[in-house]
Amino acid sequence: MNATILGPIAALVIGGAAGFMAGKMAAPEPESDNSAATDARPATRASASSSSSVPNGPASRGTRVKSSAEAMALPGQNNRLQALMDFYAGLDPSQFEEEAKKLEDLPWSERIMVGYLLFARWGEEDPTAAMAYTKTMGMAGMFVKGTVMQSWAAKYPQDAAKYFTDNPNEFRMGGMMGGRGGRGASTAGVIATEWAREDSAGAMVWAQTLEGRDQRDAVRGIFEQAAKEDPGKAAGMLSSITDDEARKDAQNTIAREWGNKDWDAARAWIAGLPADEQADATARALRGLADQDPKAAAAQISVVPEGEERTEAMESIARQWGREDPSAAAAWVMSNGTEEAQKESIGRVVSSWVGQDAGAALKFVNEQPEGDVRDRAASSYVISNQGGDIQANLKLAETIGDERSRSRAIGMTAVGWMRQDKEAATQYLETTESLSQESKERIQRWASGGGHGRGGRRGR
Repeated sequence: MNATILGPIAALVIGGAAGFMAGKMAAPEPESDNSAATDARPATRASASSSSSVPNGPASRGTRVKSSAEAMALPGQNNRLQALMDFYAGLDPSQFEEEAKKLEDLPWSERIMVGYLLFARWGEEDPTAAMAYTKTMGMAGMFVKGTVMQSWAAKYPQDAAKYFTDNPNEFRMGGMMGGRGGRGASTAGVIATEWAREDSAGAMVWAQTLEGRDQRDAVRGIFEQAAKEDPGKAAGMLSSITDDEARKDAQNTIAREWGNKDWDAARAWIAGLPADEQADATARALRGLADQDPKAAAAQISVVPEGEERTEAMESIARQWGREDPSAAAAWVMSNGTEEAQKESIGRVVSSWVGQDAGAALKFVNEQPEGDVRDRAASSYVISNQGGDIQANLKLAETIGDERSRSRAIGMTAVGWMRQDKEAATQYLETTESLSQESKERIQRWASGGGHGRGGRRGR
């Protein structure tokens, strides 16, 4: 591990924070049924020792420390991450359990970072021992299992796959951070993705032994990797998939990656798919094109029929184009698609626009006619402009027609205002006619730390 992976590790730590914090890192008595992990440990350790080419000593690029606590006392987050990686790289695997016990003494925020790095390293060096230890951690163990499996699969995917297949129930209640669908299924997807980096055919044979969501996620992982390397070759692998839903998932994955690399070639391939599957695949390919050239993707939106696929494609294009040219992206959104598609897309543009030119974004919002689209734009502006003028934000938020969106926008602004002037913000909440009494009470609880309420966040 070195400095080149500091960014990805930091992102993974942040992404997994909510799940990791959900479990208390107490160490209750181990579960009785851990014989599989215990029995497998010697063989796997021997395999790892003989096949690993990674040296035990660290290739330090930062300050050398003698403990995780010392690393966390360093100034600068990158320095801490690098010092922790170097420290764990220098430990013998027999020392990892003692380090894991020390996590209980750390503050939550530090426990998340240190725990991820520790179990990632432990998963590389002695994965079965790490998996056995997760069983002593209560609910928190369900979250770090995913970290262990990810590291294990990155070095020895076949061994990780065998463990997953032999112990499926261990992954039903927890697993990969931020994964889609069932967490156990996401673990299967990560294993398959790592395996496909070195042997996609072997990974596919394993994936076909799985069932249901496990199989679909594993197949998706294989095709995500294969399509990035060669979408045409990946397309030739589709015939090996027997599950219809898994095949469609893989097909759409190829379409997106191919659209990213070569839009015309992707369209030609999609033309040969069953007629009822072409719209979805085309939308995915268009989203891939948007990752590279959102303006070009916007010009092709008419190739996707009206419907959910087109709405989602518009949203992807708006998000990407809004980062480059929010004014042009907003004009495109307002002249294309249904009202529903415009509503789902315009918020993406406005949120980016606020960071680039808040004045222009506000002018755009104020020019829009009343309705759902303007509501979404106004809400996005207020939520993205929390560092801006409080009174201007409240004035705009009060014009939002949808009660739930209006309450959320006003609430976020009022809570921020309370940190600066609690008396004035409280008086505003008590006297405004733009909120129901229920909303006022919910915001007050939110401000006092009693809960965030339901908010207005979409779940798509």
